[in-house]
Amino acid sequence: MENKELYSYTKIREDIWQIAEDNGVYCTLIKGKDLAILVDTGFGHRNLRTFVEKEIETPYMVINSHGHPDHIGGNHWFDDVYAVKEEWDVISHFEGQGEKAYELKEIESGREISLGNTHVQIVSLPGHTKGSIGVLVKEEKLLIAGDALNQGLWLFNYGSLSMQELLETLQKVVQMDFDTYLCGHSNQEYSKKGIFAHIRNIEQLNPDECTRCNTIGFDTYCSSYKDDSGISDITFTIDKIN
Repeated sequence: MENKELYSYTKIREDIWQIAEDNGVYCTLIKGKDLAILVDTGFGHRNLRTFVEKEIETPYMVINSHGHPDHIGGNHWFDDVYAVKEEWDVISHFEGQGEKAYELKEIESGREISLGNTHVQIVSLPGHTKGSIGVLVKEEKLLIAGDALNQGLWLFNYGSLSMQELLETLQKVVQMDFDTYLCGHSNQEYSKKGIFAHIRNIEQLNPDECTRCNTIGFDTYCSSYKDDSGISDITFTIDKIN
């Protein structure tokens, strides 16, 4: 569906929308009876606030899944934005110096939030960045994961963690109570079993067999893996192997 003046969106559920931003970036709107949550703000080239406030009738919170420019660029449209404290310096790094047009507020991993008719929990997903988080919609058994679980995972640039730390996160994620998840660069819903492709990719990863390439100016390696559970492409700098 599309609001031609602003954004197109896909209804994942009646009250959970994947909003298309620019260049394959998605923000997620969770609409509740008493409160709504917007996960990520895209590049910020258009007024996301106008779109959100036209589509909901409740107060709302804006939460950053992580601090990369394509997920925080629209923060300036809003008054308050929440992120875990571990990610604040990543946000500042990519925003650059200068006074923020909004107030950055802390949200803690593990926090549960009632939207009135549904409940969500903030979950820790470190790897892609050190403070990456997801929003688990409990009644829907749906995890909104930002870039932490993309089919193509990046482990480089400021704030990213090691391959071992990513593996530990993935092993914890598959123990969480959800069936499907959303990523920050797709309007498709993925089965939880797809995470096992990432786990197996890491477990069998050999840098000597990886494809070497240049990714947004970084000297990177890419390990690709595919099986019945899903597809995994992990792009990393060699210092992330430990």
